[in-house]
Amino acid sequence: MSLHIQDPANSDSEYLVDALLDACNGATVGGGAFAFLSSGGVRLFLKDTLFKGFMDRGSFDLVVGVDAITDSNAVTELMAVKEQHPSLAAKVLIPNHPRSIFHPKFAWFDRGDGGVLLTGSGNLTAGGLRWNVEAFAVSELSAEEMAVLRAQWDAFLHRTAGCQFDPSDPRVVARLERNAARRKVLRKAGLDSTTEVEEEVDEAPSELPQLPGAAADEAPADEVPAIGDMTPILIAEIPEGGSRWEQANFSKDTFFNFFGASTAVQRRAYFFHVRDDGTLGEQEVRPAVAVKSHNYRFELRAAKGLDYPAEGRPIGVFARVAARTFVYMFLMPNVPGYREIAQLLSTREVAKPARMRRIEFDAAIVRAAWPDAPIWQRLTV
Repeated sequence: MSLHIQDPANSDSEYLVDALLDACNGATVGGGAFAFLSSGGVRLFLKDTLFKGFMDRGSFDLVVGVDAITDSNAVTELMAVKEQHPSLAAKVLIPNHPRSIFHPKFAWFDRGDGGVLLTGSGNLTAGGLRWNVEAFAVSELSAEEMAVLRAQWDAFLHRTAGCQFDPSDPRVVARLERNAARRKVLRKAGLDSTTEVEEEVDEAPSELPQLPGAAADEAPADEVPAIGDMTPILIAEIPEGGSRWEQANFSKDTFFNFFGASTAVQRRAYFFHVRDDGTLGEQEVRPAVAVKSHNYRFELRAAKGLDYPAEGRPIGVFARVAARTFVYMFLMPNVPGYREIAQLLSTREVAKPARMRRIEFDAAIVRAAWPDAPIWQRLTV
């Protein structure tokens, strides 16, 4: 067994979502139970290409709770994934004891000759998978140990069958509406309801004010960590690289020291493109490992399909919001913000002006140069 502490402020931190996705490799059957689910959590894990590959050859039993954080947006996302992958069995568990809530956080994956069990504090939310400080353990199991675990899992599913419901069941919908009403009450009281909270006492619906159902934007948000004044931001000119120039090359120093790549450890870097309207694109997962060719590059989805400009160089603006996690904007010449960012680059002298300029700034400096950039908005996964 190995213990891992997820700390987004630690450059060597491992993320729960990475461990879950790694466990999908080679697995044919799996299952998991989590207290809370969010739409961001669904997108980060269940919509990842590694999980989709697992679903193409295997099956996964997921049981989630709706006692607090889980909202209608999350359930809608879950149902959409379930429609795409019939081998994903998703149920909502509502305890039949009035003083109980559903509170586990674990997943297991069977590879046939053994498997892996992950247990910890993180839920299937963007915070639990990436942004929060969490702890989780990864246990490699023998075939015999996996057989015992699966027998326990099957017994649990059989014992609680009467408490499990389809996500669209009216009883689930009623719980989601109650969660929305609770969040509305907390906001009216001036309390923050957007973070994961432990709810040790499950309030009966009758104890809450009678409020109408919440709109979609009233659900707790899967917010990316905020960009502070000292958040490091890399401004980098993107070189022309033929027909695949979206595979942006960087200097060795930038690749390792800013993006956190490694020559010895298998790592992933995560990129989220900030669109012009301030919305966040889907997560882009890239290997952060140097290859033998010494090409230090990451593919940027925002550049895909675009022609390299005849004049001027595209510019990437990368904010490191957590370990190996970046929100970025991609600026072509003549788009809003390009002039301001190009002028900011020109304020710093470089040893070889003919080469691509790649300069790191504090966010406060970049914000002063381009105060209305979409990247400063509150961003959600």
